[in-house]
Amino acid sequence: MSFLAGGSEMARRIREFDWSAHPFGPIETWPQSLRSALGICLNSAFPTAIYWGPDLRLLYNDSWSTIPGPRHPACLGEPANEVWSDIWHVIEPQFTQVIESGEGLALDDQFLPMRRFGYEEETYWSYNFTPIRGEDGAIEGIFNSGQETTAKVLKQRQTGFLLRLADTLRASADSRSALEAGCRLLGEHLGAIRVGVREKDKDDGQLHIHTEWTAEGTEKIGSTFPWSQLGSIAEALRNRQVVRIDRTESLDKDEARTLAALGAAAVLALPLHRSGELSTILFVHRPKDQPWLDEEVATAEQVFERIIRAIERQRAQEREKALTDEIDHRARNMLGVSQALIRMTEAEDVEAFRESLMRRTRALGNSLQVLSSQKWAGAGFDDLLRQELAPFAPDDPGRITLEGPKVLVPPLKAQPVSMALHELVTNAVKYGGLSGADGTLEISWVIGPDSVLAVDWRERNVTPGDDAKTGGSGFGEKLLKMMIESQLGGSLSREIGGGTFRCRLEIPLPPDD
Repeated sequence: MSFLAGGSEMARRIREFDWSAHPFGPIETWPQSLRSALGICLNSAFPTAIYWGPDLRLLYNDSWSTIPGPRHPACLGEPANEVWSDIWHVIEPQFTQVIESGEGLALDDQFLPMRRFGYEEETYWSYNFTPIRGEDGAIEGIFNSGQETTAKVLKQRQTGFLLRLADTLRASADSRSALEAGCRLLGEHLGAIRVGVREKDKDDGQLHIHTEWTAEGTEKIGSTFPWSQLGSIAEALRNRQVVRIDRTESLDKDEARTLAALGAAAVLALPLHRSGELSTILFVHRPKDQPWLDEEVATAEQVFERIIRAIERQRAQEREKALTDEIDHRARNMLGVSQALIRMTEAEDVEAFRESLMRRTRALGNSLQVLSSQKWAGAGFDDLLRQELAPFAPDDPGRITLEGPKVLVPPLKAQPVSMALHELVTNAVKYGGLSGADGTLEISWVIGPDSVLAVDWRERNVTPGDDAKTGGSGFGEKLLKMMIESQLGGSLSREIGGGTFRCRLEIPLPPDD
């Protein structure tokens, strides 16, 4: 019995096992070839097993005992086709080859779809089968040793996937196509039926589905999916937690029903926070119960990060182009404004002319400095008006009239309001009421219901023939509409004719801004 000596768990289990009714019979009757092979097996530090007899019944050491999962220790002495019924279609031909050829077999990174814990696992193994011959020279069993290589295979696959992803994102024409390509590649990589991104909408503050990829035959959720139906999941994401759900059936009944209707048996969701609030979510749906491996979550996080970077890079380019267009527009405006300043300046001699022109250009510089500022704590509406009008104030103070209450413009709205006023003033100087000697400008404002700032702008004695220019449809007009309607959420109406230009602005200024 020396081949069973030692304090290992499996040596003890084999000694204590009742072999009298087993096909192997009592240990004392075991052939020397089995005893020798088992002695090597039990004393090996490497995962090692023996399949013995016509049924290939199993004996193994401590290092190998974790491989069958919860099938240990009941699998001791059991036939291989029962122990490994889930992968028998893979390993049975390998056993047959070794027995028939009498030669060993070695495999690297062999895929074995095991079902050890109630679900199918994607596992990979490097192992060998070596024939064991009995006393008469016939093959009586198979010596098996090996180890799992799943982590290595998945890591290699992850690296290849990330390289393909990087190439795809670089080749994407814009942020939308980059995001869609990232979702598609991740879905195919993880065997998902749906991958999507939720983004907070700047208008209603809700997390709507921004982009969604689905496998063939899977319906899209659509942008109107009610976020409120995912109570515990939504709460976890708000708390910056990664959500890993291996079985959606384990969730609250309502949540499980919602996800089941989408065909999602397993769910992964990653949050992104900005300024302390949940702003973007990447979600992945699988069609069957399956645990999310750490490698898969890490891959999804890297994809999410790269997608966000690609989106931000593209949006930065779009902002840069818009800024370049605006700078070009302002440069052209500056030429016209400079010409208007020279035309408006009157003096009795050269020195007086120079002094007056310098005063106006300094005021113009102050106005441009306000426009470029990003660090305001808020500004009075009348201050913004006076700052814009200062460079062009005529010698006759009656030509410009301002009337309205004190109104504080919140920080986030001060700059777009100033830019809108700048466009109106520039047009007045170049084409409107301030372009000629007899023109006038009247501006009045009130705070109406729901804290809406209503501004009435009226220019009189507009130079004949300049009506169309005053209400032009070029970049300045587009910029004005963008500031008032898109950025400020307000409205703009214009009326031109009979030497008069009228404009009405309505800008919401919520009390909590």
